[in-house]
Amino acid sequence: MPRMTGRCLCGQTSFTADGEPVRMAACHCKTCQRHLGTAFSEVIIMPRESVAVTGVLSTYTQAGGTSGEPFHRRFCPGCGTPMLWEREGSPRVIILAGTLDDAGVFKPTENLFCDSAQDWLPLPPDMAQHQTYPPAA
Repeated sequence: MPRMTGRCLCGQTSFTADGEPVRMAACHCKTCQRHLGTAFSEVIIMPRESVAVTGVLSTYTQAGGTSGEPFHRRFCPGCGTPMLWEREGSPRVIILAGTLDDAGVFKPTENLFCDSAQDWLPLPPDMAQHQTYPPAA
């Protein structure tokens, strides 16, 4: 996969990601819905060492989450754009696809937490549907 680049709304913070994603998905969990104020999030899960951030990120840490481990939500302190998420101790980082400079590289193959997907949102039948979070890829 080519290098992915992205940035926040104000341009104060940016990132690069090299390598193959672990997964690309739409997450329908209630936490994503509340955090982003929308029906689902578009996420690219990458090996942590493949992502480099330039600029400053602020962090909101959610105690627990589905794994029971603290979950760090990283965002631009200038404009508030959510950019990266990380579960404490995980070798992976989650990039929010809406921050990509070239959104065309985002090709989701699965839906996560379909048990809390909005009833009015049709899910593509050609994508994997997981009721919760599937086993690690």
